[in-house]
Amino acid sequence: MIRPDVSLIGKQQVEEALKALAKKLEGATRVLVGVPEGAGVYEDGLTIATIAAVNNFGSADGKIPPRPFLQPAIEEGAPQYQRLAEVMIPKVLAGEMEMTTLLEQMGNLAEGHVKQKITDGPFKDNAESTKKAKGSDKPLIDTGALRQSIRYVIDDSGEPIDEGL
Repeated sequence: MIRPDVSLIGKQQVEEALKALAKKLEGATRVLVGVPEGAGVYEDGLTIATIAAVNNFGSADGKIPPRPFLQPAIEEGAPQYQRLAEVMIPKVLAGEMEMTTLLEQMGNLAEGHVKQKITDGPFKDNAESTKKAKGSDKPLIDTGALRQSIRYVIDDSGEPIDEGL
């Protein structure tokens, strides 16, 4: 009867490789998608981030209904982010790709999903007065500034997100 005999050659090298792998995967690095601070200001003085928040969550007085575009876009794109990770993480682990490159790919993908959600909806209709003022019945799109302001950032600060969109 033949019995396999297994021994580790280079145990220290294996341990170092495992430590390096753990270091690559650790940390609080994340991809954030939304309207970054300083994205711009509309003619009336309101920031694009404020308008994005009001449109996404609705106004406090209830005059503007919620038209969520961030979370639904990310949730709908989740299977694509999962697949991208499944395909690319082995390349990161093999040293063929930097983790930052993978995060940038995910950020670009997520940014595109949010912009597409703004374009496609579906969203609650604008009020007749809004349609008349804009000359359009398309919710969330007037000048295009909101859609153009959607960006991703790679954040490794580990700080909690208190505000922002």
